[in-house]
Amino acid sequence: MDREFPRCSASPSGARPVTIKLKKGTDRRLLRGHAWVFSNELQDHATLKTLAPGSLVHLANHQGKFLATAYANHKPLIAARIVSRRPLAYLDSQWFTERIHEALVLRSAMFTHHDYRLIYGEADQLPGLVVDRFGEYLAVQITTAGMERVRAEIEQALTAVLQPQGMLWQGDDAFRDLEGLPTADPHVIGHVPPRVEIREGSVKFSVDLLGGQKTGWFFDQRDNRLRLHKYAAGQRVLDVFSYAGGWATHALVAGAKSATCVDRSEKALQDAAANAQLNGSQLDTIRGDAFDVMRSLIDQGRKFDIVIVDPPALIKRKKDFDAGLQAYFQINRLAAQLLSSHGLLVSCSCSYHLPIDQLREIVQHAAAFVDKSARITEIGQQSTDHPSLPSMPELSYLKALFAWLS
Repeated sequence: MDREFPRCSASPSGARPVTIKLKKGTDRRLLRGHAWVFSNELQDHATLKTLAPGSLVHLANHQGKFLATAYANHKPLIAARIVSRRPLAYLDSQWFTERIHEALVLRSAMFTHHDYRLIYGEADQLPGLVVDRFGEYLAVQITTAGMERVRAEIEQALTAVLQPQGMLWQGDDAFRDLEGLPTADPHVIGHVPPRVEIREGSVKFSVDLLGGQKTGWFFDQRDNRLRLHKYAAGQRVLDVFSYAGGWATHALVAGAKSATCVDRSEKALQDAAANAQLNGSQLDTIRGDAFDVMRSLIDQGRKFDIVIVDPPALIKRKKDFDAGLQAYFQINRLAAQLLSSHGLLVSCSCSYHLPIDQLREIVQHAAAFVDKSARITEIGQQSTDHPSLPSMPELSYLKALFAWLS
């Protein structure tokens, strides 16, 4: 439970949070459960500028009625992120302990193992904080000034709830720049090995915690990779934007005839090959720009029974939409050209700004480009350890369409 204001009558410094009023009518979204306030929704942005980035504030409507406790920052477009619907005076380690324990209870109901995303920002009422659990080790990302200010309290709470052998704190996320936070090299507390082994179903992976992308592994695609098993037996598989071979390795374990990974990172391809070997299989790798490699494979007359395209976010901001949309069209057209006469296209997007209906249109366009029709058999989203909020569509970013082209 959140602490009531009377129980936290003052912060450790003796000061209570400043009250920031919203403009008339802009509180509707918050009352429906949304957790963000944008800078143009504030009645007095000048007051916000006097506060240190990440300071705790009380949000009120235009008449002064309390709405929520948030931390605020005048630098980014998202000026305030709600941490509680109650009037808190400060966030201490006990408050974080309660939040983390709630997140742990939810994940424990989903998984019998300890490899998953433990904290998913706003979905776990901890905006700006991401924690991935790899057994006895944690990979932690802080992307906002509000969480950076209470980093010590977060560390204490994670230690109290999980007693990890080590924590890896990542400090190079691009969102930190928007918040005015410096980027930093990874920082290790305790002992964190260079690699840890995790499982997704029956499939094993060796994860590079210290040198991998983001927190080291993309847990958000786990459920979709497991979906691939029913289709993979005896098939030739192409895994584009493969990273460490998650899709390809799953396909091989499920009985695929062959698998080929495409990525621009030599290290990622080496990890992909090692992960296949960890599961008693072998795969092929091709290093290069995904678009160029796919065109080359088309020129060679290569065909595959399953093609997975799982690119990074090609539309990161609204202003990138047109260019990103064309990139999605292009990569799916190329994938369609590489499919056999009756093949499976797994088309993924982690761009929130690309709606699911738009991705359907892209898949249909790709099928028509090669004079085929598309039949969608499954629609995937991010894995269950990345829960969403009904009031925040922004948290539901991942889409995966399984479409038969024939």
